[in-house]
Amino acid sequence: MTGTVRLEVPAEVALFARAAGYALESLAEVPDADLGRPTPCGDWDLRTLLLHLADTADALTGLALTGELTLPTPLRPDGADPAAVARDRVLHLLDTLTSATADDRPDTGDRAAHAPAAARGGAIELAVHGWDVATACGSPRVMAPRLATSLLQAAVSLVEDDARPGLFAAPVAPPPDADPEARLIAFLGRRPAAGRHRGS
Repeated sequence: MTGTVRLEVPAEVALFARAAGYALESLAEVPDADLGRPTPCGDWDLRTLLLHLADTADALTGLALTGELTLPTPLRPDGADPAAVARDRVLHLLDTLTSATADDRPDTGDRAAHAPAAARGGAIELAVHGWDVATACGSPRVMAPRLATSLLQAAVSLVEDDARPGLFAAPVAPPPDADPEARLIAFLGRRPAAGRHRGS
């Protein structure tokens, strides 16, 4: 029997891939939006949020490659579309994580060791900022319940109260009838948006 032996993708990377898919769907809704509109992220407008998402993806790529998390200052061409920049960086991070863990090449050893940590934090970051982008764009699309439930389980284990400053606000109480997305968003310090519902 011939062919490349494929190793099982770690659960963290599989969850990250699902969260990245959600974030990329949110980014696809940006072209019709005003980049100066407000977002759920304090004083950030949509443009600032998109560039932060790009920077976060770059930082997580660095974590996956080196084991160190630092926020880079990436070069961006003048007039670059911030949604396109964010999309490209998210796709690069996704490729870095999946290629580091999905095969048995000897040169992926260190990356394979660092990838799960980058994927765990990255899944939460991309999902919540994907929600921020969708909310800023006025999208009614919501996160798949199974994805939101898995992300909430990961967030509860990773986001401790003393680690919130500078990353997430204090949790807020979700509505009594909150769906999985609303519970996740509330845990991460955002108020669930009214009127969002699952599309057909």
